Amino acid sequence: MKIKITPSLVISRFAKSALALAVLAMSFTACKDDDDPKPGGDGDGGGTEKVFIPTKDKSYVYKITDSDGSTGDMITKIISTADSAGLQVHTISNFIRENEEEKTFKSKAYAKGGTTTNELPYPVAIKEMVNEINDIAYISDLKITGFPQYQMLENNGKVNSPLTFKGDPIKLIMELEIPVGEEGSVIGKLEARMTHKNGKAVAEESITTPAGEFKCTKWEYSYEVYTKFETEVTQPEITTELVNVTLWTAPGVGVVKSIEKGEESTSTTELRKVE
Repeated sequence: MKIKITPSLVISRFAKSALALAVLAMSFTACKDDDDPKPGGDGDGGGTEKVFIPTKDKSYVYKITDSDGSTGDMITKIISTADSAGLQVHTISNFIRENEEEKTFKSKAYAKGGTTTNELPYPVAIKEMVNEINDIAYISDLKITGFPQYQMLENNGKVNSPLTFKGDPIKLIMELEIPVGEEGSVIGKLEARMTHKNGKAVAEESITTPAGEFKCTKWEYSYEVYTKFETEVTQPEITTELVNVTLWTAPGVGVVKSIEKGEESTSTTELRKVE
């Protein structure tokens, strides 16, 4: 009897999780309401330099909408600040509620030399992805490289200001035992790679969301997700997807809006409320 499995299910789960990572990655950049200088303050969550870090003691509420019709909510806020080697290092929490599931991702951000640096929360996000895969297969071996990952934005936010990434591509190799009903299981292997491509600011413009009107910097960058899946009874299935990201930010509030477009799906994150 021929064993029928669906390797695309594993790949699609990884791709969906990877797409969500960029939303999280950009949740640490900030926006300032042009009509109210108070939220931006001096811009670094309590310091004196205008930087792309949310303001202390405020919560930023977002709605996430995917092209398949699914929606979710995200709340971003600074939960602590500590001095480290002369820098104010902020710990930022992102609480996400989607499909009746709740998850919290934490990372750190700081400003130095006219640049905001964000340490991206990929280890936690990939752990969540692994938990999802465990629902459909047993992971017998797992290797992940490419951490830490950093995102850096030039604080002046003018046209052509760089948005860059530091760190090797994230690579994941996973060996799986995949149940196939009464036939037992088959051995599979998933290889995945996520590579960020540097971007830049392309415009300065005002946009309106349910949270109000914001004067923002518009940024563009991209990342590529490569996956290869094979089993002892199937040929390798290889996919490569380029995801283009557009987002609007300004100092001291949070992401006003971001749009991620892949080959088959689009995800939009929009600021709905500042509390």
